[in-house]
Amino acid sequence: MIIEGGGVLSKAHVLKAVNGYENYKSGDSLEEATVSTIIKQDAVGNPPQRRVRRRYVQLQERLRNLVISLDTHQRPANHTRWCLYFVRGDSPPEYTSLPGRRQPHVAPIRTASLSGQQGALEVRLTQTTTLYNAVPSGDLNNTSCKMERVWVWVWAVGVMVTASAGHTKPPNILVMLADDLGIGDLGCYGNTTINTPNIDRLASEGVKLTHHLAAAPLCTPSRAAMLTGRYPAHYGLVADDLLLPVILHVASHAALPVEEVTLADALQAANYTTSLVGKWHLGMHCDWLGRSCPGPLSHGFQSFFGIPVTLFQEFRGPHPFWKFPLGETKFQGLLVTWVVTALSLLVAAKKQTVRLSVVVFLALLTNLLLALVSPWMHRHINSMLMRNDKMVETPIQLDGLSQRLVEESRQFLAAHANDDRPFFLFHSFAHVHTPMFSAPHMRGVSKHGRYGDNVEELDESVGAVLEALKQYGLEDNTLVYFTSDQGGHLEAVDSDGQRIGGHNGRYKGGKVQGGSEGAIRVPGIYKWPGHLPKGVTVDTPTSLMDLLPTVLSLAGLPHLPKLLPRAVDKELDGEDISELLVTGKTQKGPRVFLHHCQQAIHALRLATEEHVYKMYLKKHNWFPGSTQCGWGYDVACRCYGEFIYNLTQPELWDLRVDPYEDGKPISSHTQEYKDVVGKLLAYLKKWQEKVHYAPAQLSSIPQVMWRPWLQPH
Repeated sequence: MIIEGGGVLSKAHVLKAVNGYENYKSGDSLEEATVSTIIKQDAVGNPPQRRVRRRYVQLQERLRNLVISLDTHQRPANHTRWCLYFVRGDSPPEYTSLPGRRQPHVAPIRTASLSGQQGALEVRLTQTTTLYNAVPSGDLNNTSCKMERVWVWVWAVGVMVTASAGHTKPPNILVMLADDLGIGDLGCYGNTTINTPNIDRLASEGVKLTHHLAAAPLCTPSRAAMLTGRYPAHYGLVADDLLLPVILHVASHAALPVEEVTLADALQAANYTTSLVGKWHLGMHCDWLGRSCPGPLSHGFQSFFGIPVTLFQEFRGPHPFWKFPLGETKFQGLLVTWVVTALSLLVAAKKQTVRLSVVVFLALLTNLLLALVSPWMHRHINSMLMRNDKMVETPIQLDGLSQRLVEESRQFLAAHANDDRPFFLFHSFAHVHTPMFSAPHMRGVSKHGRYGDNVEELDESVGAVLEALKQYGLEDNTLVYFTSDQGGHLEAVDSDGQRIGGHNGRYKGGKVQGGSEGAIRVPGIYKWPGHLPKGVTVDTPTSLMDLLPTVLSLAGLPHLPKLLPRAVDKELDGEDISELLVTGKTQKGPRVFLHHCQQAIHALRLATEEHVYKMYLKKHNWFPGSTQCGWGYDVACRCYGEFIYNLTQPELWDLRVDPYEDGKPISSHTQEYKDVVGKLLAYLKKWQEKVHYAPAQLSSIPQVMWRPWLQPH
């Protein structure tokens, strides 16, 4: 297909022209139609063979990609004129080479005065669309259209668009996600003793969010929420009491459901090249004997190099095969569990149910041995790097890992710098999660020991990726987003007593603590030269879940259900904050945020134009004089039992007045308290009546247990 002219064209007009031009006479007006109607009519009107029918589905996706490429972020000028040529036969042009198919002929179409909203899927006509008689395919140059040409090859694997003026494709997207980085670790958020010049410069060149919130206080659920724009409890990627709410093994069944739609899914549908470099931690979907573990490849990423789960302290080896220190509480509990299980087996033997009990006991024993008793085994089955769906290194060589990940991203940028398709690169850092590791040149550079070295190495990596954008001429048309998956881990201390957890500034609490401000208040920076302002600070509450709708909006792409019809029932919890980023203000009304600790809702936040109220329902039992629950790399304030206490009545704070919750909460005797708490409790009741969470995957031992038959090799 050849398009002459410039501007924005709607999917409806394109498909109506392709499928139904023969129903019109010269000079008739062309009405709009929907893609689903057109594709359905074509399939019914010209019943293809089975293999061709499958290709019709592929065609539908490519037509959608065409529209996305045409719907640029530039507003069309008034009275833009088009001359369009569509190859048309009994079947789409892709299939004209099939035996028995008629050769195509061509229908040129001219439209006048096209106008439309930025990023709109359907562009309304201000005048009429006129249809001309068909001309032979060899007579394309015999028309009266004499304008600057834009060549669009629709039926290729990708869509190529070039133009003489303005941007002709949506922006590239670069998302950089730190791991366990505290908001108080960065110079641009007030730290004066750790050097982070590259992240600070990013903030000075973009929009810095000071009230940016993670949807969960732990890696797996928080990352899932960021990529899907939805609370992870919707699809069960959380736990309830007792079990750790993250994925522990590469070879387990727990994973982000493939039915969920991620930002990568959406951008791949929008003709982006997508890649993940670094940490995944959302499940690997390994098949029999681990021959293929697609993981992120099942969620819209076309390539992957990195860490399939997370970094565990045991990955810093070597370790003995066997460890059982009875002085530690968890091993005492493990011993009690084994004794109780053994007694249960004796009872089961008398009742002749021993076979099933033995199977259950051995499965439980194996997983407990791996997770708690054998750090050597844990390291060797989970410490690995993967390329796409194959393991390429085990165990991970930690020192220099940050530089290797950066080099992978640099190679991706170099390979796609001159592509006609935009790209989405998700660089997910290994830092600053435990264990601490650094390249030789980054050891001892910080005033804060190994943890400070890790933060400064993270900053070096950020700078290297941003420098690559500049080096390859990508900086001006790349939307950059930097954040952390949750707050710093306050309790983390290494075996030599050195602190290895993050700093959350003056915000109370840290990683794992669902409703605590320090657990979920994270850095957030957006940058897009020429489109977003420089050096602006926004104090309005926002969320990591806002990423998906905001990227689609800024890139001028359709809303998610129009981009991916299978997402029609995936109601987003994140919001489009593009207006807020551009102007610093929003016309949207009050917004409510839910703060979960696993599946339980511990707090709610109400953001209005004048106030940011936070209502606690449950709080953590911190050690006296602190906002944490002890010391140790595997110690944290959990979401159950002795770590939690229920409030007899909700506790209400106005974070605009007291952002660090240093004073006293709003008195329950005031009218303000009654009004706000009443509204939030009513909202919570309505939410719980309307929204039903999926069963918690991470509380199911069969889901989270290690499955040797799925282990990659």
